[in-house]
Amino acid sequence: MKIYYEEHGAGFPLVLAYGIGGNTQMWDVNVEALAARYRLILWDPRGHARSESPADPAKYSFTRWAFDLRDLLDHLRIRRAYVGGLSLGGGIATRFTLLYPKRAAALVVTNSSSAAGLPLSPDNLVVRAQSIKITLEQGMDAMAEFAMRANPNVAGRLALHPEAKEEFYAEYRALSPIGYANSLRALLAMDLITDRLRQIRTPTLLLAGDQDPSLGPMQVMQKKIRGARLVVLSPAGHFGNRDQPEAWNRAVLEFLARVDATRR
Repeated sequence: MKIYYEEHGAGFPLVLAYGIGGNTQMWDVNVEALAARYRLILWDPRGHARSESPADPAKYSFTRWAFDLRDLLDHLRIRRAYVGGLSLGGGIATRFTLLYPKRAAALVVTNSSSAAGLPLSPDNLVVRAQSIKITLEQGMDAMAEFAMRANPNVAGRLALHPEAKEEFYAEYRALSPIGYANSLRALLAMDLITDRLRQIRTPTLLLAGDQDPSLGPMQVMQKKIRGARLVVLSPAGHFGNRDQPEAWNRAVLEFLARVDATRR
C-alpha cells in the first residue's frame, strides 16, 4: 500500500490527517505556524488523494487506517509523535492512541464524531449511503454538488465562507471515486469506541466549531478522557482549522508547548 505524506519543518514530530474526502492541502493555512516549531508530517489515508485506493472494500477500516499511521511512523523511524487530525483523521489518531498508547505523546482531535466512536445518526447514514451511489454512478463533480447541498458539514462551511465553493470542487476532484466510496463504507461500518475512551491517558486536546454537528460528540470525548481539554472556536463549523486558522493554530501550539515541557 502506497501512502502519500509530506514533511515541513523540524523538531518533535506532529502527524496529522484530514477528514474524509480531504487531503494534505486542507492544512495549508496551518503549515507555516506548526512547522515553525515541529516536524510536521501530513498524510493522506488510503482511499484519499495521492495515496492508493484499493478496489476491495474489505481493505478499508479504521483499524487499517491506524495500522497505516503506524507503518508511516515506522517508515520514518519515528518511535513517538504527537498525532491527530480533523474528523476522519481525528478518528484514526484516536484509535492509533488506543492501539499504541506509548507511541502517542499527545492527541489532537479537531471536529470529529468518528473519534468519539458514537453511532452515526439516521440522517448521516442516509447522506453517506447516497454519497456512495452518486460517487460511483455520476462522478466527483456531482458528488461535490450533492455535498454542498446535503452534507451539513460542507454546507456549514459555505454558509460562513461562500467563496469556498471552488475549494470543495478541487477537494472532490482530487479523489478516486472507488477510494472515496470505500472510505465511506468504512465510515458506515465504524467501530464504536466510546466506552474505550476512558483508557486514554495521553494528553488530549479537542477542538470544535460552535456551529459544528460534531460539537456534541467532542463534549462526550472531553468527559470520557481524563484531563482532556476542549476548545470551542467561534464562529466555526466542521472545518475549524480553516474557519478560524489563527485561533486554531494558537490553541494547538499552546497545548503542545505545555506537553513539550512535560515530555522533556
